Amino acid sequence: MGATQSKQSEPVIFYNQNVPLQFSQGLVDSLESRQKAPATSEEVENIVRQRVAEELSRTQSQDQSLKQQLFDDIAKQNIDSDQNSVALSSDIQNMIQRIERSSPKAIPADVAERQEALVLCYKNNQSRVLDCWQEVEQFKESVVKAQKQFVSTHQ
Repeated sequence: MGATQSKQSEPVIFYNQNVPLQFSQGLVDSLESRQKAPATSEEVENIVRQRVAEELSRTQSQDQSLKQQLFDDIAKQNIDSDQNSVALSSDIQNMIQRIERSSPKAIPADVAERQEALVLCYKNNQSRVLDCWQEVEQFKESVVKAQKQFVSTHQ
């Protein structure tokens, strides 16, 4: 009692013929430009193909303009930099020399012999690999000796 109204009120509609209605030109244009919905799947497919083709051509033109802009920027950078082919080739030679210096050298003969002996022992004692402890120690010693020799020659 009193929590809700027992009667539901009718919505009030206000009619006044003296008030002029005005719509924006954008709304009128959008309503006029709307086409009727396509009736068949062929029409829908044609519309989709047309829109995809338009989007594809727009994307390709943007891609082409971006490529051209990047090409122009790179060309400008090449012109701005004073490096000629001689300087560039010397830079390449310096890079090659640095790479060759950092590449690993050949394994010393003593280390290679110990490594082969260790691998052979592991192959012969696959079920009892702990029997190869002497070969492991000899290999470790030869590696340490080769490391010390390398360090002493490069100081």
